[in-house]
Amino acid sequence: MDQRRILLVLRHAETEDVRPGSRDSQRRLTPDGERHAEEVGDYLREQGITVDAVLCSSATRAEQTLELLRLGDQLAPDRVEIAERFYNAGADTLINAVRDLPADCHVALLVGHAPGAPGLVHDMADPDTSAPSAVSAIESRFPATALARLEFDGDWSEIEGGSLISVRIPDATGR
Repeated sequence: MDQRRILLVLRHAETEDVRPGSRDSQRRLTPDGERHAEEVGDYLREQGITVDAVLCSSATRAEQTLELLRLGDQLAPDRVEIAERFYNAGADTLINAVRDLPADCHVALLVGHAPGAPGLVHDMADPDTSAPSAVSAIESRFPATALARLEFDGDWSEIEGGSLISVRIPDATGR
């Protein structure tokens, strides 16, 4: 049985700075953010990546980002966890949630926020087995709509570190 696991870590897309009269968790995506989220979904399809499970913050901007990826019918509703515990979560909380993923999940997507999501990537990326260009890409930034791909061998429950294979950071045009 193949024990290779892929964890995709996506920081939510670009948001409005403030939403008068609303809480931070209710901030919405900007038009550029919406476009960038759609482009990440297109990228996943172009790469032939099929997501088995999703862990997503309950913040409006994270849920909007997830929706705009258009993962659609490939995900069963019981494989999508949208939870407040992922909003403002630290890397440890996120890593523990990843360790709880079901054994039959091979590709998981985490949609979260800084500093937790980039913290998870930094904590889990093994510098000896990671692609130098990927490590370099996240050394000083993990902007909105950044997507990191980590690969692990073994069960989710046992992961300690893995290979950072690639990082997709949109440029000014979103690509």
